[in-house]
Amino acid sequence: MRLILFLAVGLTATCAQAAEPRFEDFPATATSGQVLARVIPPTDGEYSPLLERAIGRNADFAGTYVLAIDGCGTGCQQIAAIDVETGQAFVPGDGGSRNGVCYRRDSRLLVVNPIAPDIEQKPDGMTTDFYVITDEGFHLVERSTNGTTLICDTL
Repeated sequence: MRLILFLAVGLTATCAQAAEPRFEDFPATATSGQVLARVIPPTDGEYSPLLERAIGRNADFAGTYVLAIDGCGTGCQQIAAIDVETGQAFVPGDGGSRNGVCYRRDSRLLVVNPIAPDIEQKPDGMTTDFYVITDEGFHLVERSTNGTTLICDTL
């Protein structure tokens, strides 16, 4: 009996660990009604036009960030998050997406390339990446080759 209970608890823990990140798992820790007034670029000038167009916007990501997204060709988007209070800009991973992003104002989770698991023609090598933003920038918390089951209103 103890063996069955041990196996059941172990299987439950394994299944719980396998769950993908959810917006609710990473709530925004603060909110701001401030408008973005200035931008401090991440490292180079490549993102300058994208960042400059974000000036004057209200926070729409993680409570205190403006998420700036711009096309960079077919199946390509540049992404940056700018803190409305400090102007500091951060980019997730290599700063790009091939299939859009999924985010919410009340969550620090950013999903890059949110692909449905049942898609038939998933591009080779494409992954769905789950990032969490902090004061130091984006941190990858999971990479999935299976896509995501999240419902995304921000594609």
